[in-house]
Amino acid sequence: MSRWQAVFKHGRALSTRSTNKRAEQDNSGSMGAVVGGVSAAALGYKLYSEKDKYLVQAKGAEVTQEQKSFDNRMRQYNTPDMVFNYFASLQMVDKTGIKTTMMSPLDFFGAITPDCSIHPGAGSGVYEEISDEKLKTLRLDKSPVEGSILNEIGKNGLISYADYCFLLSLLSTPIRFVDTAFNLFDLTGDEKINAKEFAFVSTKMSHKLGGFGTYTDVDQSAILASNSGLLNYLFGKDRSKCISREEFRMLHTNLLDEIIQLEFNEYDKEKTGSISEGDFCHFLLNKTKIPPSQKAKMLKKVDTIWPKKARGISFPSFKNFFLVLASGTELERGLFFLDVENIGVDLEEFRKVASWVSHNELSPHTAEVVFVLLDDAGEGRIHKESVGPVLFDWRQPRGFDKSSIHVQLGQLKI
Repeated sequence: MSRWQAVFKHGRALSTRSTNKRAEQDNSGSMGAVVGGVSAAALGYKLYSEKDKYLVQAKGAEVTQEQKSFDNRMRQYNTPDMVFNYFASLQMVDKTGIKTTMMSPLDFFGAITPDCSIHPGAGSGVYEEISDEKLKTLRLDKSPVEGSILNEIGKNGLISYADYCFLLSLLSTPIRFVDTAFNLFDLTGDEKINAKEFAFVSTKMSHKLGGFGTYTDVDQSAILASNSGLLNYLFGKDRSKCISREEFRMLHTNLLDEIIQLEFNEYDKEKTGSISEGDFCHFLLNKTKIPPSQKAKMLKKVDTIWPKKARGISFPSFKNFFLVLASGTELERGLFFLDVENIGVDLEEFRKVASWVSHNELSPHTAEVVFVLLDDAGEGRIHKESVGPVLFDWRQPRGFDKSSIHVQLGQLKI
């Protein structure tokens, strides 16, 4: 059921309840019940019949450029809690009527991917309400990636706000600092993370209105009893399992691999396993603050050297450079280390730093494409000033800058 159909169904339910109540009332109250029922039904019908006029889209609907632009602004300029509420599509309703906003796995992907076309945001307050009983039979949109970890989480439940903050922080953590992130959760230092440790740290790190989260025994009970697909996946429904350091690393690797594959598929529409150099550069320049005229000039230079049917960028090469971008300040510090004289770095130096950061060898072709894109003067060297607007700022539109791990030693901040 789409979110718009859920609204329509809700309107019809209001109509039915109002009509039944009318039979039990005297004549003086009957007119009010009729008006209430008709109004609710009319509202539901109006929303459903005019759904194409609204920015909010139902699942599976074609995503307009207008909605993509609005979604991009939501990701880039709002706090994590506002982003979560905007992209979440579901609300769990417990037996006492308390509602908790939750995400499906693909809601999460849409919340961190600029220009996402497979799962747009619905808008804050537009949710499909589900009960515990209905959750067991709920059919969620699935990730097309084979062996999807998002689908595994979806099989076990939904994604809470604390889960969202954790997954976003995990994705934005450079590979070399994954062990540091594990240590933050391993409060007892026994090389394992149990459910209580995870609940405590993930709540403390979740941004809340007015500041970061507070934590009490009431919070712990609510989190551990929730229908969190992530908690069920990691710790079991009885919360008796623990995760080791190696399992934590694997979670980071599998999640990052899937997000990279999904974003690559946004450009590889024909599933060839390769995208053009031009599409790769569009991916790099997407949501940068570079003026459109300069951006067009940069892309034309790349298209001239590598036409549409050139060698292309394979998925492994795309993945390696995605890891470079996701590391953010790691790349910036590496380039600064090599360029203390402020004379720029050449192609080989750039490839060396990128390989350090991603822990994978960057292909010469990929490095050359990026170098051509960024070398405005054509002098064979690129400078931090030209790299910054493209590579260093890539994390912001995805929310990575708000949730990444920060390490400080003296005056050095990472």
